[in-house]
Amino acid sequence: MTAKKNADVQLSPEEADQVESIHTNYPTIATQLHESQDQAQVEAALKEIFALSEAAQLALIKSLAKTNRADAADILVAINAVSTHKEVRKEARRGLLRLEGSKVTPHWTAPVVQAPAVQMSVSNPPRFWKGFATQSREQGEVQVTLCWEEGYEYGEARIVSFLLDFWNDGVKDFFYETGTKRHVDEHIKSIQKLASEVELVPCSLGEAKQLIEEALEINAWRQTQPHPDYRAQLPLLNKLIFQAPETGTDTGQTLITPEMEPQEVAVNFIGAWSFGDYGLAYDLLATNSPVRDNLTRDEWIQQHRAWFDEAHPTRMELNFVHEREQQQNAIWLPNAAASQRATTTKQLEVGWSLELVETPLSGTIKEMPMGTAVNKETGRHWFWNNYTLTKENNTWRIQQIKDEGVALQGVAVDQLQKRIKEYEDVIEQGIKQQEKDPEAFMEEMSWRLGQMLHFHDALIAQLPLDYNANEDAYGCSVLTGNPERMMVYLERLIQRFPNRKADTLRRLGATLAELAFKFDRPELKERHQHLLQRAEENLRESVVVDDSATSHSLLGELLMSLKRNEDAREEFRKSLELLSKGSKDPNLEASIEAGLGNVAMRLQQTEEAIPHYQRVAEIQPQYPGVWFSLGFANRLLGRLDEAEPYYQRALAEDSTDIRIYSELTAIYIQRSDSNKAQMLLEGALRQYPETAYLHALLASVLAEKGDRRQAQRHLEEAERIDPESDFIPAVRQQIANTRKRV
Repeated sequence: MTAKKNADVQLSPEEADQVESIHTNYPTIATQLHESQDQAQVEAALKEIFALSEAAQLALIKSLAKTNRADAADILVAINAVSTHKEVRKEARRGLLRLEGSKVTPHWTAPVVQAPAVQMSVSNPPRFWKGFATQSREQGEVQVTLCWEEGYEYGEARIVSFLLDFWNDGVKDFFYETGTKRHVDEHIKSIQKLASEVELVPCSLGEAKQLIEEALEINAWRQTQPHPDYRAQLPLLNKLIFQAPETGTDTGQTLITPEMEPQEVAVNFIGAWSFGDYGLAYDLLATNSPVRDNLTRDEWIQQHRAWFDEAHPTRMELNFVHEREQQQNAIWLPNAAASQRATTTKQLEVGWSLELVETPLSGTIKEMPMGTAVNKETGRHWFWNNYTLTKENNTWRIQQIKDEGVALQGVAVDQLQKRIKEYEDVIEQGIKQQEKDPEAFMEEMSWRLGQMLHFHDALIAQLPLDYNANEDAYGCSVLTGNPERMMVYLERLIQRFPNRKADTLRRLGATLAELAFKFDRPELKERHQHLLQRAEENLRESVVVDDSATSHSLLGELLMSLKRNEDAREEFRKSLELLSKGSKDPNLEASIEAGLGNVAMRLQQTEEAIPHYQRVAEIQPQYPGVWFSLGFANRLLGRLDEAEPYYQRALAEDSTDIRIYSELTAIYIQRSDSNKAQMLLEGALRQYPETAYLHALLASVLAEKGDRRQAQRHLEEAERIDPESDFIPAVRQQIANTRKRV
């Protein structure tokens, strides 16, 4: 039956019902297949399907190909393996390709007794036909596709495809199929379509073999297993690839995208070096680069893997990337960058950091930089490298790497101070002119601050007991917003300047808490908890050193963030008591009262929270969120008339707070005043038309009023803006329920 005939066949109502019934039951069939031990059991599991007419089987296969489920793919694998109808087998293969296009692959291999995989036509044994690879080596992955022609008149072909991961998984995925040459070409086209963002380039059998063997080395090094389908076909692959007498010409291609800019080359080198992809790192170096240290590629890789196994580098972060101009202006001005001249050499300054363990093997790595600052808690080291890149075969490669951190150690104190002052002046002038080009200012700010910190590190190394040098470094780190770097300088201040210990302990405690929440992820749970423990220890020590309102207040804030509400309340009360005995500090008092109000709300003591919030509003009317808190507390107590003016005041203070619109809408709907709710939300959308939640909220109000058409329009707009919104399904259901009531 041809494809055209298939398209023309119409199923009878009875056949259509049978197809629908089997499609509904396909998970059960998949379960039976998963339990099959041989071909007979596979055929028994598919008995109901094979009882259908051929047309009905084709219709069922097409419906399974649209489910996007692995169980459906498993059934198609089984049909393709044992069906006696050629067209059914072909349609099952097409269905698998469609599922593969949606990134759905089978999780099961048919235990079918077939002719040996290496059995070929006597007259025409397999011969290598063509190969392709994705030019994506810089991404850490390459897909290699190889084809052999075989059969009488070489009209048949077989195709194998490898997804190779050079960071951890080695042979990550594997695909194998036989068919006509035309079918194989169609499959290659589908691969090209899926890999539209990268280029497919010819790949000889020898080049493919080297890539696969390199990926298998990753499996061995990382102690991971190659894909199970690859292992199942290993006898065949040995004959076709690894033991092939003729492997073709090795052109020396690296499969790295040749269009990479110098900045991309440097960043990819750092990434590969940090993640353990030393083959890529080596290939990004110029042929005569001294960084290769006169080692072969294999020797360089093995040396670096030995270091990696001891140093355990992880969580690399880029701090700044800046191209060094031929002549830098002393003063930075927006839009004043020198025009780029065509050149075969570029210089890049890159600030980056990496967590690692100190090891003697670091001395064996020629390009190993020196960390100018080290966070002993996390093991993070901060580096500054200068990369010189040159054109080689019309692609950028790294010729030289200079450790700027080491170079700064030899700069005199007065010169370091001078450079810091120059940078400070440039930043100050940039702040005054940032409105002219905010993006350029932020880029300038990033690398200036990053480099200034390295200047400060070099200055502290020469003036370790100079308080101002240490304090200035901390101040600079605050501007970067990086608590992990701030910790480094706070720890030094505590160790070297005990006479200022209380204030430094408070700052360190708050910084540790901020850093802890940065690591609030399941895989870093132990670090998260340890940092919180250290934060509490430092804040409690600050209370001992300085029994002040500020110390108790900061400790209370931490305890409240840890949901230790009663302990937090006790600290806030002590803080308020100490404040009443000393000089008044309105800002601190407002913070303490807000803390007491928040603790009361957490303990569901709403009535008790209100006086605290009222005191905050009295002391500091602009205190963030206080008017909303007053409105929310009163609404919880059912005092809608009291809550509304508080919400209106909150809206006047901050019209961007979406919660306020939601709360006021709830009040108006509760009063059966949907017109007022509609006016509120329409006014909000005039200010913020691209806010999905406001559109969805207005849709809910319109649905309540019975205006389903306008409700649907706003709901569709909300979905356009934010398709992942959790609120949209609830409103859609509300509109549907309204339609049913009508």
